[in-house]
Amino acid sequence: MNYKKLVPAAAALAVLCVPSAALAGTAQTSADVHRKSAACASPRGEKINVSWGDGNVTTTVYYNNHCNQKRAVKLQFVRENGTIFYKCFTVGAKSKGSKKIDHSMPNKVTLPASC
Repeated sequence: MNYKKLVPAAAALAVLCVPSAALAGTAQTSADVHRKSAACASPRGEKINVSWGDGNVTTTVYYNNHCNQKRAVKLQFVRENGTIFYKCFTVGAKSKGSKKIDHSMPNKVTLPASC
């Protein structure tokens, strides 16, 4: 038996048998989930947490506000011509939910006290 031909053939077969889901996990760069949090004024030690993904048409922002006061979520977008515009919404105290924004891939997300 010729082992010199058998070893490369076995290696090629092993590459072909790798599940495509394992390879797809390494190609997931554009659909990453981004997260941000900010400290509350009260109660101490609590935070507002937000997360969002890079959608193709829209951006859905998920929030969980542990603060005793309402907070704002401000998203910065850049148009193709380079102009900057903002979308801002207010989140109630001690609330959890999501908000769909009709623009995709925010350039920057901040958590100011108000819009």
